[in-house]
Amino acid sequence: MVPRLSLSNQRKIQKERRKGKGRNETARHLKVSVNTVSKYSHTLIVTDRPRVVNHKPQSHLYPNKTLKNVQLAIKNKTYSSAIQLKRDLKLPGSDRSFQRFLKANKIETLSKGYLPDLCLFDDEKTVRGRGPDKYYRSLSEKDTQRPESESRAHPIKLNIWGCVGVGFKSNLFITEENINGRIYTDALINGLTNAQMDPPLDTRVLLSDNAGWHKNKTELPRIELANISHKFLPPLSSDLNPIEHVWAMLTTKLYENFEVYDTIDSLRKAIVRCWKSIPQESIDNIVLSYGDRLLECYSHEGKMTKY
Repeated sequence: MVPRLSLSNQRKIQKERRKGKGRNETARHLKVSVNTVSKYSHTLIVTDRPRVVNHKPQSHLYPNKTLKNVQLAIKNKTYSSAIQLKRDLKLPGSDRSFQRFLKANKIETLSKGYLPDLCLFDDEKTVRGRGPDKYYRSLSEKDTQRPESESRAHPIKLNIWGCVGVGFKSNLFITEENINGRIYTDALINGLTNAQMDPPLDTRVLLSDNAGWHKNKTELPRIELANISHKFLPPLSSDLNPIEHVWAMLTTKLYENFEVYDTIDSLRKAIVRCWKSIPQESIDNIVLSYGDRLLECYSHEGKMTKY
């Protein structure tokens, strides 16, 4: 059980915490337990009244001086996230408390600092002659009872690569071969270096997932020679690549009339036609929402989000 401290000792704990000291450091300095420091760090100083919990613990950790330092830091430098800002300023407390502090003071970091309009997102996808069963539910009862494995085992398939960004949609790279490091690098260089985009390629950053062929050591020098700034998402990270939404739009258009493609040529022509029909405005909205998706994913601790 945590002992009840006198009013003066409570003030000493809160004074040390306002200086930015951690719980362990405060406990050693005042010669009390860590649980005692935790209890009185987030409570109002009362005498005979019952304990009142302060629902804004960040006010004890971040005084007015911290707010001025945060505003000055955002003014002089752009930050990709609130966590990066907190670490640069070496502020105490948890990441979530600091995010609540920023929200309470109406401070935006990600929308200004991450600049998703300068990012490019690429990925690969396998497209088959017959889509998933959910696209054929309006057919006759006999047709809808076909096993789900039939769509996956359809003999006609193509592998495609694409890249999207704000104001940019690359030409699709379509092949019958399985994607490997060499094919991926060829598609990447041909799809980006020969494309016209504004802002230009040398001011943009390409974000890819952690697939093995994306980080092929023998092909990385070719990408560097092409002056492509290529970054990778960390392993086991949530799949927040905006191009996944673009692939969903492509698939919907591809099978919207219950189409089944029996030849490679017909499937290839349909893919190119559907890719060109995707409006650039829709792609821009998806890419610009990347920062909001990152914050939503972080607030849900990596679990399912509304996106």
